[in-house]
Amino acid sequence: MKIYSDNAKRYEIINVDAKEVVKRYANGKRNFRLTDLKGLNLVKANLSSVDFTGANLSGSNLSNSDLSHANLNWAILKGANLSGANLKGAKMPDGRMHNDYLESANYFGI
Repeated sequence: MKIYSDNAKRYEIINVDAKEVVKRYANGKRNFRLTDLKGLNLVKANLSSVDFTGANLSGSNLSNSDLSHANLNWAILKGANLSGANLKGAKMPDGRMHNDYLESANYFGI
């Protein structure tokens, strides 16, 4: 998968997998804007307050993940599995959630 990093206001492409995303998050990275994370398995991942603005998460498995307070605006979530995910306080995308698995997604943090 690809991360577009804005070091010195330029973008570089870095290939990452699900383990790399979790590792970067654990090291304090929260900005995954415009990142290509298509088809990644992020089941039960703690991604609270992450910024996925414009990220491609199509076909990714985010079931039972903590996405509370995440920014999902303009994220591509077609075919993404968000069942059981904690979406409390998350900013949701503008109409790009076709065929997503949202069963039992938690919007209230209860």
